[in-house]
Amino acid sequence: MNHADGRATETGPTIAMPEIDIATAWEAIADEIPDADALIHGDVVRSWADFESRAARVAGHLVAAGLGPDDKVAFYLHNGTEYLEATFGAFKARCVPVNVNYRYLEAELAYLLDNSDAAAVVVSAELVDRLGAVLGQLPAVRTVLVVGATDEHPVPDGSTAPWDLAAGVDDYDSAVAAAEPMAL
Repeated sequence: MNHADGRATETGPTIAMPEIDIATAWEAIADEIPDADALIHGDVVRSWADFESRAARVAGHLVAAGLGPDDKVAFYLHNGTEYLEATFGAFKARCVPVNVNYRYLEAELAYLLDNSDAAAVVVSAELVDRLGAVLGQLPAVRTVLVVGATDEHPVPDGSTAPWDLAAGVDDYDSAVAAAEPMAL
């Protein structure tokens, strides 16, 4: 067995470990095959170039919100392209992604988000009410991105309780469109 840094152990030779992270690998793929399909979910198809661009903007939004290396970004989402875009964006911002089961109710949600020290939450619009019910118990949460807002499930007004506890509550697509892209 070898150590992660490439040092040999008593049982094997030294193997050099690559100096690459997953965000850099995904960027390299996007550079190599930008027009190829990277994500397909229902009617939504994202090329590698689109995937990279949107993830870079998610990263830019997170950094502009004050997040950085080792900050936790929780994903309380249903399946969709936004899940992978936001995860890639978190990697680019050197944040740590935290998966949250969309079936979690308030007690489980509060426990996981509090114990993970989540600084940001990317949430499906249909789950916003559950997040709002526990937001007062989550002092580390600084920003919330809402995916799939509709008239029935709008983005909460960030100036009203409990949403005023977070520094920012934004529509995911609007935030992605407005953010400056972050490159590695």
